[in-house]
Amino acid sequence: MRIINFIVCVICVFLSQSINAASSSIRIAFLETEQRALTEPNKLLEQLTLAQSKHNLSQTEHAYNNTLLARLYLFQGDTKRAQASFKLARQQLPEQDNWILGYWLMYRSILSLEEAKLPDALKQIRFAQAAFQDSNDPQMLVQAKTIEGTLLLWQEEYTRSIQLIENAYIEAKTTNMSATTMLYVYTSLAAYYTNMQLYEQGLQYAVLARDIANKSNDVVNGLPALHTLCLSYARAEKLTLATRCYDDMISLSAEVKVPRYLFWAPAGKAIVALQQANYNEALQLLYLAKSYVNRVTMNPAHIIALNNNFATAFLALKQPEQALDYILEAELLLQDYDRPLNNRYSRQTLTLKAQSLEQLGRFADAVAALKLLVKLNDEAKESTQQKLEQEARSRFESTQQDIKLQLAEEKLKLQQITLDKLAKEGQLQTAYSIIGLLVILSVTIFALNQRRAYLRSQHRANTDPLTGAHNRRYILDFISQQLIDKQRDFSVSILDIDHFKQVNDLHGHAIGDQALIGFTTFLEQQLANTQHQFARFGGEEFIVVMPDLTLQQGHDFISALCITLKSLSLTDKKINLTSSAGVAQMTVGQTLNGLLKVADTNLYRAKNTGRDKVCS
Repeated sequence: MRIINFIVCVICVFLSQSINAASSSIRIAFLETEQRALTEPNKLLEQLTLAQSKHNLSQTEHAYNNTLLARLYLFQGDTKRAQASFKLARQQLPEQDNWILGYWLMYRSILSLEEAKLPDALKQIRFAQAAFQDSNDPQMLVQAKTIEGTLLLWQEEYTRSIQLIENAYIEAKTTNMSATTMLYVYTSLAAYYTNMQLYEQGLQYAVLARDIANKSNDVVNGLPALHTLCLSYARAEKLTLATRCYDDMISLSAEVKVPRYLFWAPAGKAIVALQQANYNEALQLLYLAKSYVNRVTMNPAHIIALNNNFATAFLALKQPEQALDYILEAELLLQDYDRPLNNRYSRQTLTLKAQSLEQLGRFADAVAALKLLVKLNDEAKESTQQKLEQEARSRFESTQQDIKLQLAEEKLKLQQITLDKLAKEGQLQTAYSIIGLLVILSVTIFALNQRRAYLRSQHRANTDPLTGAHNRRYILDFISQQLIDKQRDFSVSILDIDHFKQVNDLHGHAIGDQALIGFTTFLEQQLANTQHQFARFGGEEFIVVMPDLTLQQGHDFISALCITLKSLSLTDKKINLTSSAGVAQMTVGQTLNGLLKVADTNLYRAKNTGRDKVCS
């Protein structure tokens, strides 16, 4: 009997391994097809359409092909065909395959966003994550997390958004995930930081996403990444770069014949023209974008924004009648657009409406529009979403203090009800004691939570997101407050990794990132038992601050550090990195900027006289 049980167990294990191996090989084949689709979407559309007519495909293969077809239709902006393909794929999904279910749910969530069904999109992407978790696919799980993080930006849930995206970033970095996964991560980080008005960080990640897309010739994910980059340039008011970026986007969209982005590119470039006060050019671009509206189905938010931009241009050209026509179209769309962003779009539209009516001399109607605008502003101030919006503008994440206060008030109300009951029972004194203790406990917990939230926000504000090192802001504050204000002697050194651009060009940005992270770890180890502090100063530059060291002592310390560096390999590739450095000592009467300028000049002298040396 034992022998029989043993044989049965062996057979079960063998079958389980065989099924898992077969499932894994099917996934690999699917992802290979996807890679071809990402680089040649139009060609794959034809091939997948032909493949669906074959009768020898499995149910899983049919479901996958139709889901990929739906993705490509959605990429083009053909929402009706995307809906039909998603519906057909849903009917073909096998019951026992969680992976293909997760794949379908992940991309169906993006269509739901375009259909202005944000709650559905969030449900679908969360179910997708559960499916990928069950099927043990960390790559797809990370991609799904980044999509949820981006969807939450539409919901204005900024804190939850960055938590998801940061977790995805850490998982992707620590397990060396694929270029496609990193592209998802970088694009979502760029979208988050741009929404939070942290434009330099947003641009940093948007450029990384674009470079990955260019290197892998990924058109399907590359155009969204390029769109995010253009938007970041525009919001950062780097208008020349934004214009060039949108021109590139128009060229690529025309080359691959994608109406969806042939709408977005001129619409975005028109916003840049409005910022430059080129109103006639803006109108031409807006009309070009509008010509694609009937060819693609867009989220109503994009059409509302388009109409408001038309109104802005016409108002600037003193043509209020035309402006009012577009404003009325925007108002019609807003009637059915019940989303967290509705209040913001309504306020924008009402502001333009009041200006149009004023130009037309219809002052009573303008006053009525302004009264409604005031009412919406008041509602916005009372809403949690407005608080989050204000916190985004103030450039740090919400501690949601007002929400917690409201919760505290609700607790106090419940406690008052308990108090009344106890009073009726003749236990008033006991009630007061209990309520007093509860209030003290609530205040203590609230204060601790506030402190933790503040420390988290301070940590993020002072930390470089890629390497985990202190950033420029932290180190300058440290020098000013801990050294200059206390009149301590110190030296500084600015180090620059030699030929870092060649590392990126030859080995890719992933290896470049490893080099920066490895250099950070190296500095942490070398400075561990000293008073010295360091930070990433920008790009491949790092600064080391050495309290109580003279110029010569600082020079010797950095020289020894650079010699040690040459013997190490900081990346998966066997690359020996070197560093050039400039050292300077703080002198009486010298400013911090003056000190850094001396160190920077010495650094450039080291770079220009052969590199891999220290100058002071």
